[in-house]
Amino acid sequence: MDEISSLIRQVADEEITPRFRNLKEHEVRFKEPGEFVTEADIKAERSITKKLLSLYPNSIVTGEEDISKNPARLDELIRSDCGFLIDPIDGTNNFIKGDERFAIMIAALQFGEVAASWIYLPAQKILAVCEKGSGAILNGEKVSLKAPITDISEMTGAAHITRMPKELRIEAAEKLKAFKENRPAYCAGHDYVCLLNGRKDFSVYYRTLLWDHLPGTLLYQEAGGYVMGLDGRSYTSKNDGTGLLCAASEDIWYKIKETLFS
Repeated sequence: MDEISSLIRQVADEEITPRFRNLKEHEVRFKEPGEFVTEADIKAERSITKKLLSLYPNSIVTGEEDISKNPARLDELIRSDCGFLIDPIDGTNNFIKGDERFAIMIAALQFGEVAASWIYLPAQKILAVCEKGSGAILNGEKVSLKAPITDISEMTGAAHITRMPKELRIEAAEKLKAFKENRPAYCAGHDYVCLLNGRKDFSVYYRTLLWDHLPGTLLYQEAGGYVMGLDGRSYTSKNDGTGLLCAASEDIWYKIKETLFS
């Protein structure tokens, strides 16, 4: 765990931080509508991959940028007895804009089950790590979720509704008015850290890409949080479903879901 934590920090210092608020025009490329990739994403993923393979030579190591070009790599990873899934910069659009809300995320998998995860926020020097069954650690301290807020009107959320179908998006936007505040970071890694440190009370996503959510869902569950797909099924590498809601407890999860979605 410590070696991987160190290599994440090292790659951040070498490939990401020097380019933050210093990107050249040729270092930003269009990937898909509303999505971009930077030289920092590409170089960071390559560097993390190389360093993980030096620690685990027989493992399958892949990431968001590799999978975008070679989709079969994700299936290879899920079938492997030792593998790593990398999101080199989660919140790339924030990174491009000079917004500090971006993260490096890694999930370690064994036959598709997440065994450990790391989320690092380079601009804030915040590191969250966990091994399955051992609790979540935030900057060296074990996480204990604060007593949950049960009053909807006092809750601050991270509800990402822009990718929802139009009717669902309109409904959710209206019903979010029942909550105190909605502050999506547009970076899942940042939102998961905010769930751990109590700055946010719940998160909602419609798009649930594995590299965006496998690291954070394990961390939040290890801290005592409740995670479930909006379809009522567990979120796993083999069932990413449609939609994801994280809340402090099962009762609060259902309360939020019923408030947002009829």
